[in-house]
Parts: sequence; C-alpha cells; structure tokens
Amino acid sequence: MHLEQLTGRADMHIHTNLSDGIAPVHQVLDHIARHTHLNVIAITDHDRLDASLWAYEHRARYPFEIVPGLEVTTREGHVLALWVTQPIPRALSLKETVAAIHAQGGIAIIAHPIEPTIDFAAARRHLFDPAGLINSEIDAIEVFNAGAFTPGCNWLAQRVYQDRGITLVGNSDAHMPSSIGSGITRFRGSTAADLRDSLANGWTAVEGKRWHITTYLKLLRTGIQWTLSASSRAKLPSTHPTPL
Repeated sequence: MHLEQLTGRADMHIHTNLSDGIAPVHQVLDHIARHTHLNVIAITDHDRLDASLWAYEHRARYPFEIVPGLEVTTREGHVLALWVTQPIPRALSLKETVAAIHAQGGIAIIAHPIEPTIDFAAARRHLFDPAGLINSEIDAIEVFNAGAFTPGCNWLAQRVYQDRGITLVGNSDAHMPSSIGSGITRFRGSTAADLRDSLANGWTAVEGKRWHITTYLKLLRTGIQWTLSASSRAKLPSTHPTPL
C-alpha cells in the first residue's frame, strides 16, 4: 500500500507519571490536543491501567481517539497490550502474556524488541531468533521507537522483521509531553477501528526521529526516582492507587 493512502497517525506508546513519565494524564492529553496532529493514541504505563482507563473514560473531551492499554513486563521483554481494560499479570512468559491479551480481545505489540539496555537477553533472542518471537502469536512489532537509546537498534529491528509477514509499527515511547508524536504509525483511515483493521492487515508504515539528547538527560532523574519508588511499593503488603 502506498504511503499516501496511509493518512492516519497513531502513537500507541505513551507514559504518564503513574509509571516513569513526568506528566499526569490530563496534561498529556491536553498537550496532544494542542500540539499534535495525531488521530489515535494509547496511554501505556508500565504494568498499570489507571491513567489509560481515565483517558479512555474521558475520550469524548478530545479531538483524537483513545485506545486503552498498558506496557506489560514479561520474562522476555516488554509488550504493549492495546484494547484491554483489565490488568495483565507481569513476569509471565511472552507467549502467556500474548494469550492473556488476546483473551481480552486485545492486540499485542512487542515493544523496542532489540534494545539491549532494557532487557539484554530478550534483545539478543529477538535479534537472532525472529521466528521464535513471531511464533509467540504477537500481532505486531515496534520497529521504530523514538526513545531507543542504543544507536542502530531500530534499524536492526526493521531489517530483521520487515519481510517476515508481520505488521510493523512505530511509536514515541514518550515519557514527557514534548516527545509525543516523535515516533508514529501511519495507517489507513483515521479512527481507532481503522487502526485496528490496519494492524490486522499490515496496512502500516513507520515515521519519526529519535529523542534529542536533552530529553534523556531530563528523564534520567525521573527514571531513577520511579525505579526507587517501584521498589518501595513492592515491599509493602498493600498499595493504594496514586491520584491522577
């Protein structure tokens, strides 16, 4: 399909301050409305749905469509779970995670598959055993991630997976509002239903540019604080939802 037929623009990998982003969900959505031309977005915090469900419940306020989802931590890398409204357990195998997403009628997209700084073992496996990744029944692969830190990992992902009959997508992996839309998936149509249809049929193209170095520096302290906070929460017998 020619690029001019892919008029829709989607960013399906966006974080808020409920995981390791810096802005609350309402600020993220306001920024998208004012400063981007995206048609469809997904809030995909790490292993929690709170902000994404808030966004989905308030979707009528915004001039773009919102897909509910999260980024799931598996034993074999990270997976974007889209069109899901119930939690997905973390630390399952990749195949178990994909099955749990599909059980909700969702779409499973492998995130930054060959980024070694996030999960070296998973990146190595996805690079040298692409058939194993595809056989997990994943629906699409993120071959452009604007936040990818390692030079060449996006290029490698595109080279490894471009001729394997699987849908390819691009996203920003934004952790601050200014990065939203730095990586996108072009698709046929303009609605969330059109996006889902395009993902199912491989009617996609990826576009974008990597984050500027200053973005990484700004996020370094936030990432450290979030990691320490997550570690502290894991030691508590129970937790309460963080206000949005």
